[in-house]
Amino acid sequence: MQQHDARILRGAAIATTLCGIVSIVVAALMVGTPGAWGAALGYGIVLGCFGVGQLLVILATRYNRDLMLPASMFGFILKIAVLGILLVTLGRSEFMEGLHSTAFAVTALLCVLTWLTLQMRGMASAKIPHVEPEPSESGSDAERTQ
Repeated sequence: MQQHDARILRGAAIATTLCGIVSIVVAALMVGTPGAWGAALGYGIVLGCFGVGQLLVILATRYNRDLMLPASMFGFILKIAVLGILLVTLGRSEFMEGLHSTAFAVTALLCVLTWLTLQMRGMASAKIPHVEPEPSESGSDAERTQ
């Protein structure tokens, strides 16, 4: 894992964890135990989906840097699809009856926005070269001028 990849992953995960903890505490204070469990479930699902997605992109780019954009796009579509399927499935299950669904939804939304914001901020400030210059075949510029 390259240094900038680790920094982006770490920054997004730490900020999302802080957001999740604050959301769990607020939900517990406002709604009680069902709110805390709902918020914890929302936080866990988002952290799992986005963390695994980021790790897969990092692994794909380790083998071939040209795979970064396709891996990122596929990962994002897959994350949103998995989140959508989980939300629909959990919304209809008996498991969610004991949890506060509003705390779950608000926490999930806040954690998604936090992760994406910190990931975009990390990518923008990471100074990753977009083009790697090819080495010249005829030698250095100093040799050509003589």
